[in-house]
Amino acid sequence: MSRPYCGIDFGTSNSAVCVGEGENVQLVPIEGDSVTLPSALFFNFETGETRFGRQAVAEYLDHYDGRLMRALKSILGSSLIGETTQVGNRRKDFRAIIGMYIAELKDRAERFTGHSIDQVVLGRPVRFVDNDDVADARAEAELRGIAEAQGFRDIAFEYEPLAAARDYQLRLTGAETVLVTDIGGGTSDFSVLRLAPGSSDILANGGVHIGGTDFDTRLSLATLMRDLGYRSQLKGGLEMPGLYYHQLSTWHLINFLYTQKTMLGVRQLHHQAVDRSMTERLMKVLENHSGHEIANKVELAKIALSDAEMTTVDLNAVDKGWTHIIGRAALLGATYNDVEKVVNAATDTVTARAGLTPEAIETLFMTGGSTALPGFEAAMRAAFPNARVHYGDRFSSVASGLGLAAKQRFGK
Repeated sequence: MSRPYCGIDFGTSNSAVCVGEGENVQLVPIEGDSVTLPSALFFNFETGETRFGRQAVAEYLDHYDGRLMRALKSILGSSLIGETTQVGNRRKDFRAIIGMYIAELKDRAERFTGHSIDQVVLGRPVRFVDNDDVADARAEAELRGIAEAQGFRDIAFEYEPLAAARDYQLRLTGAETVLVTDIGGGTSDFSVLRLAPGSSDILANGGVHIGGTDFDTRLSLATLMRDLGYRSQLKGGLEMPGLYYHQLSTWHLINFLYTQKTMLGVRQLHHQAVDRSMTERLMKVLENHSGHEIANKVELAKIALSDAEMTTVDLNAVDKGWTHIIGRAALLGATYNDVEKVVNAATDTVTARAGLTPEAIETLFMTGGSTALPGFEAAMRAAFPNARVHYGDRFSSVASGLGLAAKQRFGK
């Protein structure tokens, strides 16, 4: 009798699991009817429980006393992975926190199948860390160790764009030269392949550590952070230091601002500010630990601007009377440089790594939530003028492909 296996797409913003037994694979409805689970944990200090996904974000936004953590995948390739962080009256190891989330994915998959699962293909970006092979390998080793600690015994890895290519290959009727583009929450990854039904030839892989959370940061700095004093003037003629605002705009760094040292520094700057109304609001945000609420509003605004020319961000719950209207032009301007870097990385994968011209790409297969960013598709079409554009499911193509990879490896 065959054993069940799974593919796990542990994402910066969202995660998904595909399970299989024998020849059959399927996505797990991992939170209600949804096949995605936001990569979020909330340690609820009032109930003593740990929540995951949408429920985690909901309890945080309902102002339960607790600690919200998001974008945990970003920690894998950073020095933070070996550190601890304060959660209530205890300090927790970041490896253990990521492990709690991986364990929850495993548990939900096992409840769905009714069997224990210890065989997994884990997705990974082409680059956890840019331009540092040692740090990149260390990040994969960290993820392997975390998965082993949660009970996985047979562990394999596959580049996320290659997994997405497996999903796309199921639709093919003929041979194509394909550039798979996976723009996730933390990274942008590319694979160049010659695909045909039943066969694939990998020509090159590439990636860059830019993704949806970076787009959130850029939009936040260009808009809401200005209402908190970013780029405002101090009496001596200098600008407010930008570090606080960059941390407040970056999901996995927000909690590091909630210290007495930070509050002391901001209060000192408040007395030097030309416009104290903005720094007063900044102090209120930090005192009330409202950073994740602002980040969530920025992310929702980014998503809304995929369909609308304008959106209003209502932050009355953070500070009475605080609203901010954001236009699509502001989003395009804020993310222009990052989009250009992503497109350049895609072009480099095709030309320098695969040895092809941009005109040789026949199909752009796009997946990942951040491919919906306004202006991104147009920039990719301009870079690869002969390519047809096809979209996979933005949030589950990679997980589906990882399930197929697990089937190939374990489904015997």
